[in-house]
Amino acid sequence: MKIFKGPKRVWSILILMGAAAMLAGFLIPSGEEEYGFSWTHFNGFYALLGYIGCVVMIYIAKWLGRYWLQKKEDYYD
Repeated sequence: MKIFKGPKRVWSILILMGAAAMLAGFLIPSGEEEYGFSWTHFNGFYALLGYIGCVVMIYIAKWLGRYWLQKKEDYYD
């Protein structure tokens, strides 16, 4: 097995952690079989929801940084 270094190592660790979270969603019952919305009962729903939420937050932060925080060089002129 090849051991990755640098960014590839980080991505491989993140992929493994995501796969472990999805696997835990299939193996460990949530305990909320009677209550909640119907789509929350799908295995791995909360892992997928957390992933999508993180991706959305990253893109919103990039957008805010680009169009709200950064100013042109001649901003004060």
